[in-house]
Amino acid sequence: MDEREKKFVAEIDDIRRRIDARYGNERFRMLFYDLGDNIPADMLDTEREVPEELQDEDDGEWKFWKPVPSTISGEAINALEARLRAAFPPGFRALLQAYHLVSWTSAGMSDGRGGYVGGCMSFTLPALDTQTALAELERNAADDWGPLIAAGYLPFAIGEDGQGPICFDLKQKGEDGDCPVIWILHDDLFNLGEDGVSMRENVKPHVRQIADSFEDMKAILLGGEEVPVV
Repeated sequence: MDEREKKFVAEIDDIRRRIDARYGNERFRMLFYDLGDNIPADMLDTEREVPEELQDEDDGEWKFWKPVPSTISGEAINALEARLRAAFPPGFRALLQAYHLVSWTSAGMSDGRGGYVGGCMSFTLPALDTQTALAELERNAADDWGPLIAAGYLPFAIGEDGQGPICFDLKQKGEDGDCPVIWILHDDLFNLGEDGVSMRENVKPHVRQIADSFEDMKAILLGGEEVPVV
């Protein structure tokens, strides 16, 4: 195993520690709560009981789920990247190969003034569970926001409950393969039209950067303060 491979394996382990820390902390238990119909049988958390005050949901039966070690292979990610004609940063690839996740929502990055960087209050990853694997990630990137890839923006998450795609800015990729993370409002993209969205010079005025890199975003997305240094 060369140094690059060792670094990638260490990245997967780091992401798993962060998610494990959140899973084991009751403060974050609602991160692992979703409609029962969305949870594959092998991800159902049968040890964590739904509190009585949450048992009368009007929109269906909700249950807790548990993260399961990912079965997504590097080859599967390579194939997806070939279909998209774009490559994810190494850190995001490590996330895909760390754990299957039913759902994952995080608050945005604080701007230190009571607001959020880029005005983005939250972001949500597509489902990455054992049944859908990479399907929802591909749908979000290719079907929902495909023209953005031609403009150099690779969608990988959703901002503020559907208000617009969160993307990697591929044109600003560093030597380590990492990229700035940006957000674009759905209304701005709609006004540009499908042809306009595919041209970077049209999209760029509407781009809101929310992180210098996925590495910077990771502590907000996955936690970090509760992970022991190893």
